[in-house]
Amino acid sequence: MGKHLFSYKFVAVLLSFTGIFSCQSLEESPEGISTPQNFYSTVGQCEAAFAGAMNALFVQWDRYQNIPMFPDGQFEGASLDFGATSFNELWTWHYRSVANVNAVLKAVKGGSLAGLPQEEIDGVVAQGRFLRAFNYFTLVRLYGKIPYLTEDTPDPVAVPLTPASRLEIAAVYDLLEADLSFAVEHLGDYSAGTPGKPNKWIAKGFLAKVYLTRATAPLSQSEYYAKARDMADDVITRGPYRLLPDFREIFKTSNNRNLETLFAFYASPQSPYMPGNAWAPSEMDGWSGGPVKIYWALNLYPEQPRKHSYLLLDFTSDIYDPGAPIINWSKSSDGVPYIGKYNMPNLTFDQQVGGGSSGIEMKLLRFADILLIYAEAANMAAGKPTQLAVDRLNMIIDRANAGTGKEARASLSMARDEFDRKVIDERSYELCFENDRYFDVLRKRILEQVNLPDNAQGYDENDYLLPIPALDAAAIGQNPGYE
Repeated sequence: MGKHLFSYKFVAVLLSFTGIFSCQSLEESPEGISTPQNFYSTVGQCEAAFAGAMNALFVQWDRYQNIPMFPDGQFEGASLDFGATSFNELWTWHYRSVANVNAVLKAVKGGSLAGLPQEEIDGVVAQGRFLRAFNYFTLVRLYGKIPYLTEDTPDPVAVPLTPASRLEIAAVYDLLEADLSFAVEHLGDYSAGTPGKPNKWIAKGFLAKVYLTRATAPLSQSEYYAKARDMADDVITRGPYRLLPDFREIFKTSNNRNLETLFAFYASPQSPYMPGNAWAPSEMDGWSGGPVKIYWALNLYPEQPRKHSYLLLDFTSDIYDPGAPIINWSKSSDGVPYIGKYNMPNLTFDQQVGGGSSGIEMKLLRFADILLIYAEAANMAAGKPTQLAVDRLNMIIDRANAGTGKEARASLSMARDEFDRKVIDERSYELCFENDRYFDVLRKRILEQVNLPDNAQGYDENDYLLPIPALDAAAIGQNPGYE
């Protein structure tokens, strides 16, 4: 495959785990004395490199700080007219991250931590394998058959990859499960002092999500529903996380790292965030990024208090004038709603207009997601909704209604498919704009449906996979429809 997959250089400014490790400047051939052979000789150095691996995905003004506008039926103007370069950057980001992780795992396997207790060594390896699985889980869902490069893979510059390097999707999931299972066994418990550091409950949460995805398309291995149900139940009943009573508290920057959040992109106090106005309307000094699909907001999202918190439907007509009247999105200059989760009042005024050092926390896995995983998996495993599946789904609905009763609750009288649709709809409402909905759209095979009535032009079945960047595709092959 050549250097395209691995050649990179960036300055790591985000501390993705604990907030106490100083990240390094990482590149394919580090200069000076800090080479892979002698650098990863302490736990702290290894964890700093893992922070750098997350930095490959999330840096100021770039990557996942810019929410990918997938055609998931929630972004206004998102397109299904995929071309050969559509979303190529995601392939590059995630393989960069994997390269950082594998460099640490290779050094540790070579004895860089020799002399430390085996439990500490296993903990470092578990963090690396968790992060590797996290990256590959995104890649396999977006691209299908992919190379699963590990610390044992020969240098692809010296031994170029070939089409045979792309594993079957089931084989990729086998490796995902192996990495996450090792992480579950060897990661530590939750620690309030290091809320961003991977722990066994986070690994179990992602393993439940992997099981649920494996039970649905494209593999449709229904025996994994029970595994997803049981793993999610373990996190719910024995883990430290919980559903916050008020949905308004989840995304407030003053409440970052709350106990509804299992995993997120975290940053150090010295690392400024993109300001909230990146996703705000013009009246809020916005850059008009991430407009919400009008049809979805008006016709599909239930009228309830949650809707007016997660979506920006009514907002100030002049953010710089405290006395300015509130207007509806339909009367605004842009004429579209925007994302509420990443705007005031979840942010302070300074964070809204200027970013700042303690801003938006991008969630990667929430406890609400675990409840929804359980509800979906339990219903499908049993062939009908169970009482506990209904109760856990209703926990999300009741919180969203906030006493108004505007959205109908789930009930035990629902048929299997009716309850399943209810769960998937609830996932779209609760987890909107958290880089989750598109993956539900893919695994439930509803890509054309959610893009109707106005932007499903150009749809065909090949759209369920993204194109592999051309230079890499020349070596390993391209996905159907992009040749």
